[in-house]
Amino acid sequence: MAHIIFADQTGRYDGRDLERRPLGGTESSVIRCARELARRGHRVEVYSNCPSPVSDYGVLWRPLGEDRPESCDLFIACHQPELFGFVRKPRRRAVWVLWPVSQLRHYKRIWRSWWYRPIPILMALYQARTYSPFLPRWKPLIVLPLGLPDDIRGYPALDEAPARRAIFASNPQRNLRHLVEIWARLILPRVPDAVLDVYGVHGLAPDQDAWAAWEGRLLPSGLAPEVKASVAIHPSQSRSQLKQAMRRSRVMLYLGHKAEAFCLSVAEAQALGVPAVVSSASVLPERVIDNVTGFVRDDDQEFADAAVALLGDDALWRNQHEAALRYQQGIDWSEYAGRLESLLLGDMEPIYRSVLALPPVQPESHDEPEKSP
Repeated sequence: MAHIIFADQTGRYDGRDLERRPLGGTESSVIRCARELARRGHRVEVYSNCPSPVSDYGVLWRPLGEDRPESCDLFIACHQPELFGFVRKPRRRAVWVLWPVSQLRHYKRIWRSWWYRPIPILMALYQARTYSPFLPRWKPLIVLPLGLPDDIRGYPALDEAPARRAIFASNPQRNLRHLVEIWARLILPRVPDAVLDVYGVHGLAPDQDAWAAWEGRLLPSGLAPEVKASVAIHPSQSRSQLKQAMRRSRVMLYLGHKAEAFCLSVAEAQALGVPAVVSSASVLPERVIDNVTGFVRDDDQEFADAAVALLGDDALWRNQHEAALRYQQGIDWSEYAGRLESLLLGDMEPIYRSVLALPPVQPESHDEPEKSP
């Protein structure tokens, strides 16, 4: 059994928040990974901006303001270089690169990477390609895609194609405005009964008009009332509600953003069997198999053509829906924790050579088959 410490200053949370409220990808990933490592018998502590110590699923959560620990077997800093020295003398030190890797080379931060030399754990090949030559080199770089939770893996194919509903489920600041422009100009006129559901919205009251609050900023201005009516903007939803909304959607539409380092929303939608139309921005081509589980299109017209095809062609939707269920299940968090354990707690040299060759575990089917909406 090893003593493992995580440190993350992303937000104010502890492990209990996974079941209590929507969380970002960083927070949910830390919670799930810590729980799985604890389940494997390790002593796991997470230091975060939580208000007080709490135990959750065998993981001890502590406030970052508490006295710093002196040592442990493995210390994992969650991206922020300011945390690299949080544990003074760990046996092994790693950085979990959960954000764009470019942030590590900021001129005020880069010295910490050279001083502490943490082992970088990357989530995507895109991060490996953009890893700065000015950072300490690890050859080969470890690329370990995030695990996917069990509640979105292993679903059966739907009996019937959903209604013509597209879904956006990310931060509205990540190109929602341009997506709605494409929707209004190039998609809706060709599929006039279609609806674009917008999720991932925080800070919007249930009775607040998103168009009144966001028009000209996060949403385009000057659109006709019927176009605005086709864009359904939902206040913050529970994880279960969002999962069901994805299963009811024919396609996920996302233009991406340079800040994307993994894109859990697209990964989870694909695992649920939702075809996706995305751009080639940052990591998105790794989340969608082009022409198989969706389309990767940069040109606005080609992006719209792909969206219209999936909204209107049941046979195309069926092929890509079943392909996503077959090929896009990823690995679960138990396997992720096992690979991380092997990488960082064992003899690293032979594992470096073999970890990327390990096949993914196939998820078990859910006990209750889901009926099509």
